[in-house]
Amino acid sequence: MANNKSRVLFLLDWLQENTDEECAVSGAELRQKFKEKDMNATAATLRDDIAMLREAGYDIEVREEPGVATWYKYLDREWSGSEVQILIDAVASSLFITKEKSRQLIDRLAKLAGPSERAQLKPGIRVEDQMKAQNEFVLYTIQKIREAIEKDCRIRFRYFEYTPDLERIPKHKGYVYEVSPYATIWKQDRYYLIGWSEKHGGIINFRIDRMEVPQLTADARRPAPTDLKLEDNSDKIFWMFDGPEEEVTLRFRPELMNQITDRFGTEVKIENKKTKSMEVTVKVHLSPTFYAWLFQYVGEMTVISPEHVVSQYAERLGHALDDVLGTEPPPLPVDPSGLNPHTLPAVR
Repeated sequence: MANNKSRVLFLLDWLQENTDEECAVSGAELRQKFKEKDMNATAATLRDDIAMLREAGYDIEVREEPGVATWYKYLDREWSGSEVQILIDAVASSLFITKEKSRQLIDRLAKLAGPSERAQLKPGIRVEDQMKAQNEFVLYTIQKIREAIEKDCRIRFRYFEYTPDLERIPKHKGYVYEVSPYATIWKQDRYYLIGWSEKHGGIINFRIDRMEVPQLTADARRPAPTDLKLEDNSDKIFWMFDGPEEEVTLRFRPELMNQITDRFGTEVKIENKKTKSMEVTVKVHLSPTFYAWLFQYVGEMTVISPEHVVSQYAERLGHALDDVLGTEPPPLPVDPSGLNPHTLPAVR
């Protein structure tokens, strides 16, 4: 009986691995595979094993050719080739996964598809060309974070940064952070931990690939603030964090409508829709990353209110010009009425 079970399991595994809609295997070939594994299989036992698997719900096609051969195909695929391709591309693009781990995951994902599609399942971009994380313990870190969330406890860990010599060193001389973890979020091809930091006294986001594998503590997590919305916090991660929230009005060219909806969604209210200077009022967190995002659209988008934000933006533009020219530029005039052709480059 034990030998029969082993034979059936081997048969199922081999059919899943080597056959699909386009690839079939003959009964003679299967019996040869059994022989190579020192398993006893005849044409009759093979037919019985296939019948047992089909009765158990496995979609195995049987095609008989009288006087020639009987052919078998495993058709019960949970994942289509296109679905597996999406997962492979996601792994290849994910910057928080190391190159070696990416290759391992891609190989395992490809096996979800049938053999006729497997050879074509390649990432759209080369893993070797990606600026991948160097931390080999990212997956263990994620596992520990989720374990802490499940057990409702805090975690302790050191955070790392890089020196000008590209040496990875502990931040703040090895300071150990204590955090109540609330969630992990994948944003802009990076993985982040969102939690309450005792050091900062508030919600902080940590790059998981820059964390060491955390230790679980005996202390219960600090309850999440009642107004915490992870969907809002995920946006703060990569361009709106570490700054006061402010309602600002942006004036922009119609050609940037896609950039506005990509950043703020499609629920925003657009003013002056039929002009060359459209306006939108949105909530942002005033931080260097917000201004850096705005910088890339100089001449095509600017902030027009409130006045103190306009002044901050103009000051940052002045510092940027000073860095380029190596001289002290004159103060930039503030033009709350909109795009100023005297201070901003023309649209090209």
